[in-house]
Amino acid sequence: MLGQESRSVFTSERIGLLIALVILSAVPLYIKDRAIVELIILANIYAVYVASWDILCGYTGQVNFGHALFVGGGAYAAGLLNFYFKVPPWLTIFIGGGVAALFGLIIGTPCLRLRGPYFALATFAAAAVPYGLTDVYWEITGGLDGLYGISPIWPTLTGRYYFSLLLTVLCCGIVYAGGRSHKGLILKSIREDEIGAMASGINTTRYKLVAFVVSGFFAGVAGAFYSHNQLHVGPETLSVNLSVLVMIMSVVGGIGTITGPICGAYLLTIFNEMLREWEELRLLIYTATVVLMLIFVPKGIVPALSEGILRLTGKRKGG
Repeated sequence: MLGQESRSVFTSERIGLLIALVILSAVPLYIKDRAIVELIILANIYAVYVASWDILCGYTGQVNFGHALFVGGGAYAAGLLNFYFKVPPWLTIFIGGGVAALFGLIIGTPCLRLRGPYFALATFAAAAVPYGLTDVYWEITGGLDGLYGISPIWPTLTGRYYFSLLLTVLCCGIVYAGGRSHKGLILKSIREDEIGAMASGINTTRYKLVAFVVSGFFAGVAGAFYSHNQLHVGPETLSVNLSVLVMIMSVVGGIGTITGPICGAYLLTIFNEMLREWEELRLLIYTATVVLMLIFVPKGIVPALSEGILRLTGKRKGG
């Protein structure tokens, strides 16, 4: 019975992903409002942010409060290389991912020796350091204003949209496949019972470090694309606000599922934009909505929907 339920969830999940991909592919063809297309590009970028966060935090249980370090590291690496050395965008995107992965290795090695709130505080502090350095070395980084004049990844809006969608599918697809693989099960076992996993002969530190590096790489790739999409890179890519937003999106969607955080990224990005008409009450409405969702759907939207589907299909079979 459990196997049948699992297959049912995965089947409905994949069908949902396929439908979502078809809808996203049709956006530039049927929506002519430039602002909406730009919004979906931003949602695509956030989808990679949250998927990369979830593979580390949702699967291993190591809560990273400094995910903006990876995003900003990739964004600044791409922006500086393109601005000062004219490195083409298609190359800086992957270099940005490599730089963020290196950050993951450097920060992850000492931080993974810590546990609980100490780990979270260490990652938070690690992200705060480069944020301050952008102001110290303002002649290079542009300071609080950032760097303007970064080359676009594609000359047209439609081209940028489909490039962002391709990048999202590739990055999220790889993370999704990794989470569903044997390695993903090992990461989950570490989250559920690290001592038990160690007793089984699993090198938990190595697996968590690999998750740190992988998380950093994909966040860096998305951050690098963000700088070329905005034609600008600034301290906001390293801010704690970004780290918190990524966490909120992941928890609302359903932490530890990959698809849940991705869903949360699209929903909250679009919802936040819809609240622009109520600018004075925007933050209040947004915050209240998120809090209510966390109270009434604590596991996240996608897990709640999956449970609902299982109950419905179970009743129908029973009937």
